[in-house]
Amino acid sequence: MAFAATVDQQNSAIASIAEGVSRASGEARVGAEVMSRVAGVTTDARFTASSVKDPADSVAVEDLEAQVCQFLNNIQAA
Repeated sequence: MAFAATVDQQNSAIASIAEGVSRASGEARVGAEVMSRVAGVTTDARFTASSVKDPADSVAVEDLEAQVCQFLNNIQAA
């Protein structure tokens, strides 16, 4: 009788461990999927930032050129 109770306890412990391992595996899979999505979003954000930066730099250079020309015109007019 005691032997059967011990076997039942071991079976219950093994089942509990197996359930914990399965749950941990599922959570790890979900975590990996989330990290993959974060990596994709980061790549998209980097591309968007680059796409915005290039025209912004161009506008800044054009604005600076216009300011320099205006400054030189003002000097020349004085």
